[in-house]
Amino acid sequence: MKKRFLSLIVSIPFFVNAQFAPAAGQPGTTAIKKDSSIIINWATGCKVIRGYQDVSNQSAGYANVGDSSKAIGVADGVNVVSLGDAGSAILTFQSPIKNSPGPDFCVFENSFDAGFLELAFVEVSSDGTNFTRFPATCNVQNTVQIGPFDTSSDPTKIDNLAGKYIMNYGVPFDLQQLNGTSGLDINAITHVKIIDAVGCIQAQYATYDKNSNKINDPWATAFGSSGFDLDAVGVINQVPVSVTENSDLEKKVRLFPNVTSGNVNVFVAGEEDLKVEVTDVSGKQILDGVMVKRNGMLSLSEVESGIYFVKLSTEKSSVTKKIIKTD
Repeated sequence: MKKRFLSLIVSIPFFVNAQFAPAAGQPGTTAIKKDSSIIINWATGCKVIRGYQDVSNQSAGYANVGDSSKAIGVADGVNVVSLGDAGSAILTFQSPIKNSPGPDFCVFENSFDAGFLELAFVEVSSDGTNFTRFPATCNVQNTVQIGPFDTSSDPTKIDNLAGKYIMNYGVPFDLQQLNGTSGLDINAITHVKIIDAVGCIQAQYATYDKNSNKINDPWATAFGSSGFDLDAVGVINQVPVSVTENSDLEKKVRLFPNVTSGNVNVFVAGEEDLKVEVTDVSGKQILDGVMVKRNGMLSLSEVESGIYFVKLSTEKSSVTKKIIKTD
């Protein structure tokens, strides 16, 4: 009897580097175009701390292209602020970003090529002081330095790092990934911090991903536009702007006109004086601690045109009204 032997081939998966979403325009990409309808708002405030043009040669000075205002508002791929090596920017918003299904915000850089990727870490805070970093992965090879004009980066080997997509396409971030982090309210994110990842593979200057891999991106970029070039931060999910904290006081207080080029009349149905605080859409305090008498007047003649929130408080309650200042 002839024996029959069956050859059994067992396929064992072999993973070298995890693969992530591909470049903008390719099937499976997570890139969010700047005019996407899912973006409902943009950063309204920004504070920048510049990094050196070349951290290994500090005599060259700091990055100097753009200023903090360039990171505010809609992405355009042109008006950016360059952070320099390990430089950072903290963005604020009209209303806190909240966690919802899918991505909650996205970050834009101005890369000119899908393989020229200047990367940055992204952190968030719900108190403006304590920040939590998204777990970043960079599986780009780190044995040969990517040069300042090389286009050899591969977005499929990059995850949770801003800058993996070309200009006008944002990198999405999902707050659900940070759920359970002590001290972080993922439904009330008030600040987003962008930190340039120094792409040098020399140990003394290198930055590392969550797996302790060196991040390799174009370096050294020893010129004014060094490092990550922040274009904008788009908001996808946001806490609705609330203008009423106390319904009883709401009924007693009137501010008019709510569109003004100067003065706003304050009418209170009662005898109490009110403490007044005025903030802009970024949360910056414009006026604080002023007391307004019943049937008083609030002057906004010295502030710039824009949207402002006027908070009126008694010892027991408060109410906030929106005022539009025109020229």
